[in-house]
Amino acid sequence: MQDTFLTRARKERWFYAYLFISPVLIFFGLFRVYPALQTLVFSFFKVEIVARRYSWVGLKNFALLLQDDSFIRAIKNTFIYALYIVFISGFLGLVLASMFNSKMKLGAFFKAIYFIPYITSTVAAAVVWGYLYDPKFGLFNMLLRLVGLPTRGWTASSRDALMCIVIFSIWKSLGYNMVIFIAGLQNIPDMIYEAATIDGAGPVTKFFRITIPMIVPTIFFVIIYNTILSLKVFDQVFVLTAGGPAEASTVVVLQIYNQAFLNYRFGYASAEAFVLFVSVMLITVVQYWISRRMEI
Repeated sequence: MQDTFLTRARKERWFYAYLFISPVLIFFGLFRVYPALQTLVFSFFKVEIVARRYSWVGLKNFALLLQDDSFIRAIKNTFIYALYIVFISGFLGLVLASMFNSKMKLGAFFKAIYFIPYITSTVAAAVVWGYLYDPKFGLFNMLLRLVGLPTRGWTASSRDALMCIVIFSIWKSLGYNMVIFIAGLQNIPDMIYEAATIDGAGPVTKFFRITIPMIVPTIFFVIIYNTILSLKVFDQVFVLTAGGPAEASTVVVLQIYNQAFLNYRFGYASAEAFVLFVSVMLITVVQYWISRRMEI
């Protein structure tokens, strides 16, 4: 008598592997996959949650997005924010990693100092930075007064608000980028540097001819990770500026929040969320494809 599929599966190790991870898969499906599919469905409807009415509107929500100046402004701000975080935070993380990769006194202490902001609650840290940015009593303006420079409006200024969030986010993410780059640098065999030294290569040549090519996978991991997080930024914007003044610092996720939970336009917010999902997915796929072609 032939064994049933379940009987054969029990004889294989993968059956028990999936059995152990099944709780994770179930929760992932319930709280990740199902809401994502529900959001996609809602994007084609006018959703009235309280009245439990769902009116089919087709692509109307997506058409309205193209005419929504607030949403277009949010997309622009989000991509500007992402560019700053990806390049500046990534570059500074690589610089710090190069410094701390070599043996130095108190190196472990300074690594911890730079990494602590990353594990600190974003909301709690943003509240503290909000006091630092205060136009009247904030520390930053106090320092400017001490050196005789004019004070700034910081988060109250439409010109400075987005950059205030960028500065905070660079400070917050720098430690993580540093740790990832240190891990990548420590995987480079010392014999390669020793051979380069024998051939007469200097520190600059070693960095650009050996270090950078050898950590290309790490660089692209940091780029992809920071890109995804940057496009989904919400907490620090909500706490520091709430998207203001005059939507100067509004971002896509904040727009989704406002449309869904303040304006109760759940169908429209779902369309915005789906556009964000597709954008993140496409950018990630392109970055991954480029990283695979450049990998050594």
